[in-house]
Amino acid sequence: MASPRSRTTTPIRAIPSNLANRASPSVAPASQTYEPLIKSILRQRLTNRIFTISVVCCWLQTTFWTIWGIGGRDAVGLKSLLAVPFRPSTLVVTAMTWLAVVVPVIVIRKTQLTASRTIASSPAKIWHSAKSKKSTKYALMTYSASAIAGTILHVLLAYINEPKAHGDPRLLLFVKSRRYPYYLNGRLLFLLLSQLTLAFGSLLRNAMLDRFAFKWTIASNQYRLSIFELMRVFVVVIVFSSASLVCASLSFATIRIIFPVLYRIPLLPIILRPFTGHFVRGAITLLLPFSHIGLLFRAWLISFTTMFVWEISELLFDVLIPQPIKVSHLISDSSVVLISGLSSRDRIMKFFALSELKDIASDESPAAAACRSDLFADQKYSPNQWSQLCRDCLLLLGNDYQLFLRKGAPAPPPPAASPLPKPEPPLPATPTPLLRKDIFRKEKSSPIRAVLNSFASDGPLAQAVDEGTESIHVPRLIKTVEDAVLPHLEKSKGEVVKSVSGATGIMPKITGGLNAVAEGIVDRHAPIFVRRTMKLWREWWTEDRLSKTIEGCIPFRELDVLAVEVLSHLVCASLLEDRYGVVQRDVPKIIEAMLSFLSAVEEYQMELNTLYKAPSPDANLSPKELQEIETNRIEVEKAHDALGLVGSVLKEGVARIARVFSDKLLAFKFPPRTATKLQGFLDYC
Repeated sequence: MASPRSRTTTPIRAIPSNLANRASPSVAPASQTYEPLIKSILRQRLTNRIFTISVVCCWLQTTFWTIWGIGGRDAVGLKSLLAVPFRPSTLVVTAMTWLAVVVPVIVIRKTQLTASRTIASSPAKIWHSAKSKKSTKYALMTYSASAIAGTILHVLLAYINEPKAHGDPRLLLFVKSRRYPYYLNGRLLFLLLSQLTLAFGSLLRNAMLDRFAFKWTIASNQYRLSIFELMRVFVVVIVFSSASLVCASLSFATIRIIFPVLYRIPLLPIILRPFTGHFVRGAITLLLPFSHIGLLFRAWLISFTTMFVWEISELLFDVLIPQPIKVSHLISDSSVVLISGLSSRDRIMKFFALSELKDIASDESPAAAACRSDLFADQKYSPNQWSQLCRDCLLLLGNDYQLFLRKGAPAPPPPAASPLPKPEPPLPATPTPLLRKDIFRKEKSSPIRAVLNSFASDGPLAQAVDEGTESIHVPRLIKTVEDAVLPHLEKSKGEVVKSVSGATGIMPKITGGLNAVAEGIVDRHAPIFVRRTMKLWREWWTEDRLSKTIEGCIPFRELDVLAVEVLSHLVCASLLEDRYGVVQRDVPKIIEAMLSFLSAVEEYQMELNTLYKAPSPDANLSPKELQEIETNRIEVEKAHDALGLVGSVLKEGVARIARVFSDKLLAFKFPPRTATKLQGFLDYC
């Protein structure tokens, strides 16, 4: 008899374990880690520095106008004069001026800021490109509204302060006349026209300077706020204020000349005469501006103060916003956040991240060495920090390298998909007729089943309807409606599209015709000096610049410089600080990328050298030819400066790696072309 089996009451279960198959996290996107930090610091720069300095400028401007309006020290005394800056009216007008004149300009600059430069080789192409952008339209409306608001505030301040010292400023909307109470005040209209002319001139200046593009600066050519910049601002403001006054005077005279012509149009005088009748009766002479010297002086001062606060705000934006930002001291895991910034789609954020990474990579302090060691030894993230940094930098260099090879041209469209092969036609065969009879033996069906079969899709009733429809005679008129209407609809659609395209292209034709007429008048009737000046102006406006063409080939050259410096310094530091050798596998492709870019830059530099040849001392050249040769030399030098910015950093980066690694580079495998060029650096180092 078998022994009974042992039994237990404890249930069987799996042995617990703490092991788990967890995937390594990836580095968080820049929108969650890096970009909020940068935006907060930029916001502080905007509010604490740009807004503060612009408020002080508006306060000084309002104080100046108030002191002039009350008559100065001789009229009110020194004690009252010192209290002018702190008057409630001065402070209120200052706040209103800042909100209406300065803040809109800064806001439009901030909202329309872009990372891409305008790629154009002549001022005419720059202006043509600017006209097609929405930012230009928004800027024109903003500058015009700010200029009008500044004029209105000046009129308000004039009526507060000037009646006692200078009398009535005569700047109301309507002239004081019992007989014609709605005549528009020409003095106020002239001030508004002068301010609008200034707004357009400021917009033209911003378009030529490409101010809505981010000011890419590196440590070697960084913008700084100095006394020379302030002097330049004063010179620019004086020139533009004087030019806007001249243009406004010519425009005002032209409008007065056109008014008699407008009054000959039927029904139009009925609308215009109650408001502009005095403009037709007034005499137009060359001495008319000299009878309004005070108005001209007031218009110039308004233009000067308005343009000054605009230029100061623009200068502060250009100087303060592009300055490098350091966030490593604000966070614990700084390398992760900076590498996250490299993955941002915004190149401005990449610029700030690369600027700080360059400082960390080149710094020899113990803190920077510890940060680099943590970056090389990272095993927490997948891909690790070094792999993502190397990938982002090489991708940036590769994209700009391809753009440089295309000479700034956009990437070609992807090749069209090859059409699918047409199916072979089926072999001809005699179709087998469909058998519509029952193949089963017929049985005697009930009356109800016969009625149901008659309503089937292939029943007798359906066949009778089909035959009846074909036999019915449809009138010819109804049959041809579709053939008659559809072609006309297609034709009218094409005419509409053609008319819309013609309407969009009518303005360039009109402006081109007016320019041709004006040029013809100048060429036939203007003096020789004026014709020469206009010819030089047209050549300057339309002539292509070689330096601008080269700059368009490498629009993000500052980013390339920073990327090369970051990679070269980190590769050199990895020889001693990389414990696991994660950097070593990427050294060949980093050197290959740098040398390929350097070879392309050097080939282009050799092409530029052939474009300029110094004239021999024995050559008998005219002054015009000497001027053309000098202009060509200047353009070639500027082009060499743009290429040299990238080429010199590439040479320094490869030479730095060659000096540190020396004979250890023989352990890596390189393509023949790369190895040949790298051998020259090894021999030199």
